[in-house]
Amino acid sequence: MSSDTPTRRTFTYKTVDKLEIPLDLYLPKDAKDVPILVWFHGGGLLQGKRNSVTPHMLRAVTKYNIALVSADYRLAPQVGVAEIYEDVKDCIAFIRKDLPKRAGEGVVNVERLAVSGSSAGGYLALLAGLYVEPKPMAILPIYPITDPFGLFFTTSQPPALGGGEPDMEGVKPYADITAEVVANNEPDSKRSQMYGYMLKSANLAQLLHMKSGENTWRVPRMIYDRGLPPAYIVHGDVDSAVGIEQADEVVGIMVGLGMQVQYERLHDVEHIFDKEENVQMEKMYEFMMKHL
Repeated sequence: MSSDTPTRRTFTYKTVDKLEIPLDLYLPKDAKDVPILVWFHGGGLLQGKRNSVTPHMLRAVTKYNIALVSADYRLAPQVGVAEIYEDVKDCIAFIRKDLPKRAGEGVVNVERLAVSGSSAGGYLALLAGLYVEPKPMAILPIYPITDPFGLFFTTSQPPALGGGEPDMEGVKPYADITAEVVANNEPDSKRSQMYGYMLKSANLAQLLHMKSGENTWRVPRMIYDRGLPPAYIVHGDVDSAVGIEQADEVVGIMVGLGMQVQYERLHDVEHIFDKEENVQMEKMYEFMMKHL
């Protein structure tokens, strides 16, 4: 661990039946009254774990003097998007009500809160922007899913990022809605192929228990009624895991409604580009700090 790597503490923010759902808190040295960035991992809401935080985000803790929270949530299809959103809402409620005393008196400022996420986590950031009250001061969706009923997710897709075909038999236990509910998985689990299975099967909405004609979880359909806080959205135009039209539609609606949005539509850039060590994402953090 390098000297500028922030310390990490883990708390359980919620227990469902016997399942404990954790979050990790990263703090800069001698933190005092620091704003909070909440980040949700990707994986289609089907797979993944909170420890997949990118290098730029870990560096941002010290660079921008912020608290970073990375949280797990229950995974589909054993639960649906409605239950996963409840985890997001409860996570933010825990941060606002309980984290100050867990972190230490005067350490974090819960009034200054932004929500980010990558891919499916970006979708959760958008849902937080729509439905969490009071709204976050800013949302920062990174190559986000925005509409599971969109054309990209209802059309069979080749393997993302040039990967191999998913093990369709191997993922069957994880696609079983009656299987045990979990809030994360390790990378060497067959569950890590659920996203590839979903892309090939073109069944994200079904896996998230979404009903045709019900728009609650379709972000573009709900912006007019619910509004969104200031948003920074970044997406690459050759993204093979989440079609860029997902971001385009949301940004177009926000612009048309006069909402504050900054869009970095990156040319010839793939999914998870920001996992590279040299990526800084400075424009995103500048936007965030402007609104916190």
